[in-house]
Amino acid sequence: MSWCDKLASRPTVGLTFNKHFRPSSELLSAVVPVLDELAGPISDKFTLSKQDTFSIDFITESGFRYGIDPARISVEFQHRVKVTNTSGGIPIMELLSKQEPYTHMLAEVSKRTVDAAELLIGSNPNRALEKIGVVSTTIVSEADLPPGIRRGIQYLSRPWHDEVEHYQFQVVAFTNRTDEWDDRCVHNIAKPESEDGFVTLQFDYQRIFKNKKAMSSVKPAVASVQDAALAYFEKLAQGDMFDANDDVAID
Repeated sequence: MSWCDKLASRPTVGLTFNKHFRPSSELLSAVVPVLDELAGPISDKFTLSKQDTFSIDFITESGFRYGIDPARISVEFQHRVKVTNTSGGIPIMELLSKQEPYTHMLAEVSKRTVDAAELLIGSNPNRALEKIGVVSTTIVSEADLPPGIRRGIQYLSRPWHDEVEHYQFQVVAFTNRTDEWDDRCVHNIAKPESEDGFVTLQFDYQRIFKNKKAMSSVKPAVASVQDAALAYFEKLAQGDMFDANDDVAID
């Protein structure tokens, strides 16, 4: 089981293609099969949250946010709540989305992203895949941080001798290079000044292709990046990358 499963991380998958401009009305027309499945007898189970000249965003009642613009197609999972009135009392909050382990939700988000790409791009020979991103977003207390990530925060905080109260770190580093692609991860770790004191971890694992891929390669490519991202997230959690810094203690 991944630490992302244990800490209720939320997944996002994004695909970047060479840029092509289409009016937002055409984008909506292309994803009608997705929207039709969300139609309800009284109210539909999606919300169109943004419609600009060349981009759209919509979110389903179950928590899947789709983002489409001239270059990128992404699907992110977010929890959704609904305010429900009560008889003679205060409204109550109802959770509409369902919490599943990160690895299960990642598979669903990946499928939805690939399905959307097939609807929007199909077999268009002029569109080529340039980059894939797999993201893990986690909100957690410092006490529940995976040991490797805690060690990394302590290492980055060393100049201040454990007197760091709030922080925001970003590190962009390449993790693997081949003849066909470069893999990198954008690490964002932040503990803002707030009452809850939670830490936000966001790791964006990206594969950048040196030779653009046709649409027929998207599905296996997404599966490959998904596996690589999960392996790297586990490596971060274990803390092996900080073995050379044994003087950085973990409480």
